[in-house]
Amino acid sequence: MYATVYRDLGIAAWDCRIAGMSAAAAWGALRSGARLLPRSADPQSDLAPSLRLAPSLRLAPMLRAAIATPWAAISNLPGAIAWGLATSKGDPWAFNAHSAATAGPGHLGAQMAREFAIGVHVPCAAAAACSTGLYTLLAGADRIAQGTCTRALVGAADGALPDWLHAGFARMGVLCPSGDPRAGDESRAAPGFVPAPGAGVLALVAGAAPWRLVAGVRLGDAGHETHFTDPSTLTTALSALWEVSPHPDVIVTHTTGTLAGDAYELAGLANGPWRHSPRLMLKPLIGHTLGASGTIELALALESPARRLWKLSLGFGGHLAAVAVERQPI
Repeated sequence: MYATVYRDLGIAAWDCRIAGMSAAAAWGALRSGARLLPRSADPQSDLAPSLRLAPSLRLAPMLRAAIATPWAAISNLPGAIAWGLATSKGDPWAFNAHSAATAGPGHLGAQMAREFAIGVHVPCAAAAACSTGLYTLLAGADRIAQGTCTRALVGAADGALPDWLHAGFARMGVLCPSGDPRAGDESRAAPGFVPAPGAGVLALVAGAAPWRLVAGVRLGDAGHETHFTDPSTLTTALSALWEVSPHPDVIVTHTTGTLAGDAYELAGLANGPWRHSPRLMLKPLIGHTLGASGTIELALALESPARRLWKLSLGFGGHLAAVAVERQPI
């Protein structure tokens, strides 16, 4: 069994910050036809001014805002807490300020724990490239399932790319040169994504909640240094979710807009009983929030009218994570 199945594990609350908006506000804007892509002064430039952001779009303020609602839902509940707030790239603002002590990926979760006066907690942050958010979510779920904790606050944030990292992605040819991404559009000749800052956080509990976390899958594909090569990695994950949560109302895909990545993912989605399930591709609408994309896109989808949904994340280097969630009767 490749899926970790969770019994009586609920998602009590969730939120995100994307384009300065909460999950509810962002979902409302998307439903009205808006696109929430970040603006760049020069999208054609390999060295776009990626660090010139308003203070509210920096890493710590975004994560702090995204934490507030989920934390309020579980802060007064009894029992030990798992605390997992991750970032796949570290803090670019700290790098820019030459503050090595606060720039590393592990600093942000500890900073938020101090600010929210969490006290004794069980750390459960993970680092898995663009699958970081879902890996951290599942790490928190494991702590509850194992009986170590009764609640968890989990999520991820990633900020604007430092110029050197932005240039690296540009040289790889994965950035959208037009600033108008169309992930999943196989007819488009110029693929790529627009990097975006954002944060997504979920509160998990042992027991009843508006949504139930049914199962999660974590797999690796070691066929290449940067991308997936073995089709069975994805089909194994999809098959595992189908066994425990078939016929999803929607599959929130990872599709970034890169030629290799989209071809791999879309082929897997088209090959199995899940092929008839509707798909939601969010990156052309909000940008690619890197390690935070899993929890941000899941938080947005939880605002939808769907009753059963899957979320996929395919991380750089072969990190795959997928979850199935189901809405619970009120």
